[in-house]
Amino acid sequence: MAALFLALTLVLSAVPGQAQPISKKDLGRKALETVVSHLKSDDSDVRARAAEILGATGNKAALGMLRAMLNDKDKYVRIAAAKALWELGSPAGMKTVYAILNDIPAQGPVAVTNTPLTELKIISQNKIRENALVALAAMKGDKAADELYKLKNDNYGPIRDAAARELARLGHEEDLAQFTDALASEDEAIRYESAALMSKICAGTAAAPMKALLTTEKSVRVRIAVLEALKCNPEKKDAMPELITLADDENLTIKYKAVAVLSGIKDPKVQAKLAEVAAGTQDLRLRITAQEGLILNGAAPDAALAQSAMDSVSPETKLEALEVISAFLESDAMPLLAQALDDDNVQVKLSAALQVLKRFSKK
Repeated sequence: MAALFLALTLVLSAVPGQAQPISKKDLGRKALETVVSHLKSDDSDVRARAAEILGATGNKAALGMLRAMLNDKDKYVRIAAAKALWELGSPAGMKTVYAILNDIPAQGPVAVTNTPLTELKIISQNKIRENALVALAAMKGDKAADELYKLKNDNYGPIRDAAARELARLGHEEDLAQFTDALASEDEAIRYESAALMSKICAGTAAAPMKALLTTEKSVRVRIAVLEALKCNPEKKDAMPELITLADDENLTIKYKAVAVLSGIKDPKVQAKLAEVAAGTQDLRLRITAQEGLILNGAAPDAALAQSAMDSVSPETKLEALEVISAFLESDAMPLLAQALDDDNVQVKLSAALQVLKRFSKK
């Protein structure tokens, strides 16, 4: 373990003229120790997240540790390690991804003969295969298209659907059109499923039909799904008038989701609405989410608000605060990041560690 720390040591220097309670070097070391310590967590989700962070930091000294994780007892962790290796320039995990993807559940001649336990095992196995499929598409991009088209003929519907979704995400028009057209379905369940999938596809061409849906949709769950999908949509600014209206919605969830989308739009009208929202609420999470958009639109960061968010009991609020802190000057960000690294919540710790390692490392 000591050898790993030495190999991954970041080149960090102190901020000139600033008296910091913790130096960049110490902060970087602590962030690294946080990530590495969670690689052996009993929680497979945590191990997978730690592996993802090592890939995202871009430090190739992590290659050995990630290769070892290809033998993890949990297949989701193996997939995360394979993807992280790919991000660091190593194809060492590709065989692992293919092995999991091609581990097709046995299918008897008559489906009704399967016991409930057998059906549960098939569902679980296909969820793992879907995860491998998504990783393959992320790793290879459009070079995975031929394989994805083949998977559209898989024996199992969830895999066929996932392949079509990934092709849509990669911009294949025929597959994308199927999901986009479903937004106008008369069936609420179909509209909901389509909107939910759009949060994974993030296609700019879906912005217009989602904008239209916001003005006519009566179902709260569909509206929320549309707002979640718009957050990653590159053309979300087209829905700005509807989003500004929904930022005053009586439903607090819709209000929050609308503000979250607006916080990714740079526009004077958005700045004015976010300033109004921030000044008119005591909801800390809503205020810190609005702050993210205000900073994007040129407002000065509010360190006191970020501190209040980091002092809250809500992990979700702290995670929102960390997104805002990423726009802070180093001198303001460092003590907040140091606090986050000591947080009781694992996701807060790891999110802070990722920001530290990406922000303060020199590759």
